[in-house]
Amino acid sequence: MNNPSSFAVQAPPRRTTILIIVGLMTGLLLGAMDQTIVATAGPTIIADLGGLSVYAWVFSAYILTQTVSMPIFGKLSDLYGRRRFFVLGLLIFMVGSILSGLSQNIYQLIVFRAVQGIGSGAFFPVAIAVVGVVFPPSLRGRVQGIFASVFGISSVLGPSVGSYLVQAIDWRWVFYINLPLGVVSLVIIRMGLKENIAKDAARTLDWLGISTLTAWIVLLMVGFLNGGSTFSWYSWQEAVFFASAAGLFGAFVIVERRAVEPVIPLSLFRIRTVSSSSAVAFLRGVSFYAIISYVPLLVQTGLGGSVNDGRNVVYAFTLPLIVGAILGGQLGTRREYRGIVVAGCAIMTAGIYLLTSITSTSPLPDLFEKVALAGFGIGLTFATIVLAIQYSVDRSQIGVASSLAQFMGNLGGTIGLAILGTIQANAFSGQLSKILQLVPEQSRVQASSFLSDPNLIGQILATPSALAQVIKARPEVAPFVPALRDAFTQSVIPLFWAGFAVSVATVVAALFITGSMKQQVAARNEAPSGEWGAKKPQSTDFSTESK
Repeated sequence: MNNPSSFAVQAPPRRTTILIIVGLMTGLLLGAMDQTIVATAGPTIIADLGGLSVYAWVFSAYILTQTVSMPIFGKLSDLYGRRRFFVLGLLIFMVGSILSGLSQNIYQLIVFRAVQGIGSGAFFPVAIAVVGVVFPPSLRGRVQGIFASVFGISSVLGPSVGSYLVQAIDWRWVFYINLPLGVVSLVIIRMGLKENIAKDAARTLDWLGISTLTAWIVLLMVGFLNGGSTFSWYSWQEAVFFASAAGLFGAFVIVERRAVEPVIPLSLFRIRTVSSSSAVAFLRGVSFYAIISYVPLLVQTGLGGSVNDGRNVVYAFTLPLIVGAILGGQLGTRREYRGIVVAGCAIMTAGIYLLTSITSTSPLPDLFEKVALAGFGIGLTFATIVLAIQYSVDRSQIGVASSLAQFMGNLGGTIGLAILGTIQANAFSGQLSKILQLVPEQSRVQASSFLSDPNLIGQILATPSALAQVIKARPEVAPFVPALRDAFTQSVIPLFWAGFAVSVATVVAALFITGSMKQQVAARNEAPSGEWGAKKPQSTDFSTESK
């Protein structure tokens, strides 16, 4: 590798440390909470702008551009400095928020949500990287644990904030609320984070790598996002998406092998801990998104719970996740990574296995206990995975390395949800066919028009007012409601079994993680001191000099 960029950041005293943590966490919370706030406002947005057929792209466009942006901005922060790209990411996100709030139709909103995704794809990995280069080892685990808990906090706060803004003001404020929070984050970061960038730093940018990376990820994710919905999985359109993605991925690998400063150095995956941690992040993403997406739906549609019950099951999942994330960050500085990640993945696996026993008559507290177990296990792995990756690479690559866990998690979640969603939809259709056979023959033709639309039935079962209207208009449906709820519940069980299999694979991947922070700090000759009250701030120096 060429001799290159060197940065020196002073480990800050207590006041500055607090400023940096608050500034970075405000930015992270802003991006993490955006998805849940917008989801809460979704029905109101559709009522105003229309466009139900493309509504999913309000979220898909955000996830797509965020996933593409993460490794790119992670690498750029390695070359040009952290603070400027955190600030740039926040500014892009805020501009996207303003434009989203001003949208006059659903297509404008989709485009501006994509702009927001680019911004969050910049400041998310950069914030995680800043922790790895600004704070001394004794603080990093704690701070990474706090940052990892942001995703759980956002799941708790997002729905409440979104609901309040929609009811008390206007749905456009779910986007405008980002502006004051963004300004607070910008001001605090400008005050607290100081970074000196060496003037002789390398400035070689891998444009061809960025282009091929963007192309294959976009085609792959569009293929999965459209599969089974817009296009049949066996359609020629899907074949074109996946074939093109595979071809461009091959081109990306060739480009990265020859690049002077590759956007994602493939050499990172030769490091056992990096490759195994990335695999854990990918597989964990499948399980995480399966639970957070389908369990609340199961509560309302399968178990007949209220909207509040659906919210409470999210709390039951995310609150233990926050505790696990903070605990994992603490343990990550003292214990071997493998033990913590294996334990977390095993607990997650046990929780998902218990979910396979849920029936339409299961009491809600029983479900809460199971998701709480899975949430705690997932939380344990969050900060530890980031620490394991960051401490396994040279400091000059800490930005792109920090983006890997989030990048792989997003990729795993998108691919996993597309596949698991197809499994659930097919299983539900099969269950409805069985119910149709129970309908008296003279009413079967009329009933088939209702039972042949799984999406409609799911929406009706999840909405008490809609169900009451259907029963009032068609009293003959009432006796079948328990069977319909049971059919939906049974359609989710295969999804949990698939999630269980993925979780077992996550445990296996975690077994290949090696090392501990103490060992890696010693190998770097990096002093493990530097608590908040330290009188002599230490210099954390990271460079791309070849060893």
